[in-house]
Order: sequence, then structure tokens, then C-alpha cells
Amino acid sequence: MKGFKKTYLIFFFTVPTIIEGCVEPFNAETQGFENALVIDAKLTDEFKRHQIELSRARPFEQDTIIAEMNATVTIIEDANNFYDFHEVEQGQYISVNEFDAKQNSSYELRITTSDGKSYSSEAVTTPEKIVIDNLYVEEETNNLGEEGISILLDSRSITSGASYFRYEYEETYKIIAPYWNPFDFDVIDDKGVGEDGDYFEVGLKPKEREERVCYNTAFSMAINQTATNGLEDNKLERHSIRFINKNNYIISHRYSILVRQHAQNPDAFSYYQSLNAFSSSENVFFENQPGFLLGNISSESSSDEKILGFFEVTAVTSKRIYFNYKDLFPTEPLPPYYINCEPVQEPLLWLPTADTHSFDGAGRSPLIEAIQAGLIKYYATNPDYVETFSIDDLSESTRGPYFAKATACGDCNVLGSNIKPDFWIE
Repeated sequence: MKGFKKTYLIFFFTVPTIIEGCVEPFNAETQGFENALVIDAKLTDEFKRHQIELSRARPFEQDTIIAEMNATVTIIEDANNFYDFHEVEQGQYISVNEFDAKQNSSYELRITTSDGKSYSSEAVTTPEKIVIDNLYVEEETNNLGEEGISILLDSRSITSGASYFRYEYEETYKIIAPYWNPFDFDVIDDKGVGEDGDYFEVGLKPKEREERVCYNTAFSMAINQTATNGLEDNKLERHSIRFINKNNYIISHRYSILVRQHAQNPDAFSYYQSLNAFSSSENVFFENQPGFLLGNISSESSSDEKILGFFEVTAVTSKRIYFNYKDLFPTEPLPPYYINCEPVQEPLLWLPTADTHSFDGAGRSPLIEAIQAGLIKYYATNPDYVETFSIDDLSESTRGPYFAKATACGDCNVLGSNIKPDFWIE
């Protein structure tokens, strides 16, 4: 387009409405707080550098984690092999060397804090490794009446005794931006009207990175456990790992889940079962308070000191599956995108000069501010745009040359990463 520099844009913003209620906030305060050591220590039979996290219990009203720094951390195998850990970040300790928990061996955790206090765990043996027989997906309706898919698992122990399991997963899914375009806005002039009669100017340029296809990975948060005691042939069938509503956008295209099965000792199973019962309570003020949850780590300096945490040793097996939405729902439309990318009212019009509405009197362009703030992405060129070469010809009814959408609609990096995971298979 020739003539004076001009910038037009048609776009729509969806702004959430915030309604303030009449409920007064409740400010809980901790009474009689005890500064207990918190230990997150899990050792597996995987050959790797293992991690242990140390922190301090914090008052209910405090959000930040209080890291326990400069501690000495060691795991001892069969009372004679020592594996030292070093602090890589505040409160995070990684084993100096790679190692794995071996069958028929026992392990003990020892910690000395910077103030000279010592802590040790009970000796814990490595459980039997039990493989996952099958990991699969089925269409189901859950107890809430929601249609979706269940990710299920079968497993079977080869011994006659009961087996105890805890499950974790990481899910990875493909994201495709529904209003992607290979071109992007190019802010050519953001200085406004100058002595040379220049105006704000925005053009187009090719995108400089992948913004159409991305991937995101999320990790399980809830405690998922089961046991085979009471089951026929010690066989676990159709254990539920994950339910996903069929309208959840994460399964819109291709989805993968990696499930890790931790074979647990009975004491560890009981500890996590109690922890889950406490954390899943719907009301923190329920009648039967559980009190302190006793683990297998104690203080060597004081028998009265309370320690939060459990030293767990598990045998791990894992399995991964993939599926596409169309594999399960071949005739149904894809789930709705993460945000609503369709306008629900007339698009707003932004014009380029001081005589109209391109800036607010303080010399600012709302269009350019929206682009530079990362709020919008170019979507398409307006086929109905009529070019004009005179400021006097511009009016509120003049349509601009560009359409735009909220950034997430045209750039998948808002919701994930454009780097394909190494394990990903199409």
C-alpha cells in the first residue's frame, strides 16, 4: 500500500469478568508452630543420579519453601557401600555418582544438618520388580456421568505374596494452534506522529520460529496406589491410572502417557495411604484430626524431635502408549481449544492517526501496545479492505486490512514448547 503510512486492525479480545462476592476472606494463622525437618527421599532400582530434597516445615500462612541448605547426605548400602550426595540447588541434593537399588540389598539414609544434628532412617530393602503386563485406553463414562477415556493397567506378580504399588505418570500431548498463519505483525514505526508527518506503522513479516505445532508435558500430582492382596492369582486388572473427559483439549490431536509402576514395601504403602487420606480430605477442619504422621526417619540427637517424610526404596517398571482422538471418536468434532478463539461481538477497529483513535492523546497506539505486549497474533488479511490515500477519507466505518486473534490462538508456544520430545512417535 502506498501513500501515507497507516495501520489498521480488526480484532477481538475476550476479557474475563471478575465478580466480587460478599464472603469475607478467612486468614488462617498457625498456632504452636514446630520447625520440623521435611525429607523427600525416594530411591529406585533405576541406574541414575538420585535426588533428595530437604526443607523445613512452614506455617500455614507462608507460601515460600524454606530450603534446608549445607547438609551432609549419604545413602548406605548393606552397611558398607556409601553413596554421597551434593547440593546442586538450595535444598536439592543429587548423588555424586550414578547407582541403583539392588535386589536383596538394604539401604539406610543418613543426614547431618549444618547445625550438627543427625538423622537416620530404618534399613529398607528393595522390593521385587513386577512388570506392567498391559497399558491401554478405553471409552468410559465416569461416576460423575462424564464421557471420556480411561487409561487402564494390568499387572501380575509371580510370587504368592501380596504386592503393593504406587503409580506416577507423565503425559505429553500435541498442540496445534487453530488460527496459525506463516506471517506475523511487524512494528515498523512505534513513535507516532513526528516532525516529518510520519504515523504509526505496522506491516507483516514471515514468522521466525515454529508456532503452529507444539508439545506440552504434565506430571501426575495425586497419590495413586493399589495392592493385590485379596485378588485372584495376585493379578491386577483394569487399574485406573487416569480419566480424561472427551472434551479436554489435551487429547484433541495426539496424546502419549508414560506410566511408572513403583513396587512398594508394606510400610511405604501404609505411609502413602495415610498421607493420601489426609491430603484428600474435603475439609481441613474435619472432626478426626490425624495428628503427626510418623515415618521411618528419626533424630539421633533427640527422641522427641518430629521428622516429616519417609525414606522409600522401590522397584520401577514403566510403559508408554500413544493414541489419537480420531482413533477413539472418529465421527465427532475435536474438543474445543484451550481458549475461545471465535469473536462473539463486532470486531474492534483501530486507526492510525491523531485525528482518529489509534492513540489516546498521550501518543500511544493501542494496536502497537497489544502487539508488543504479546496479546495478539496476525491471523488473516481483510478481503473487504478498501485502500485510501487521504486522512480525510478515513472514518469509523473504514475496515482495516488485518484480522488478529488472541496470541494463544495463533502461537502454540503459549501452551507448550515447539521442540518435539526425543521419544515422540507419530
